[in-house]
Amino acid sequence: MEEIRVIAEACVTDERIYDIIYSVSIMTDEELREFRAKVVNYFMNRNSAEDMEAYKFYKVILEDNNAKKILELYEELKKQK
Repeated sequence: MEEIRVIAEACVTDERIYDIIYSVSIMTDEELREFRAKVVNYFMNRNSAEDMEAYKFYKVILEDNNAKKILELYEELKKQK
């Protein structure tokens, strides 16, 4: 849950992250499967610190409807500001 909160907070200050989360949140199940496969393929042979952080980010947003959860939390955070 901590990762979800951190990403939601990042969405408030970085529109690019918000755009990624939003795009993932509206994907169909088939699109999610395809995108997940592309992410795994892309990061398979990459091992820099930046690549590992990016992979963790995508892993979090692609599992368990987390993108939608992040957007819900994002909306709450925006109301608070």
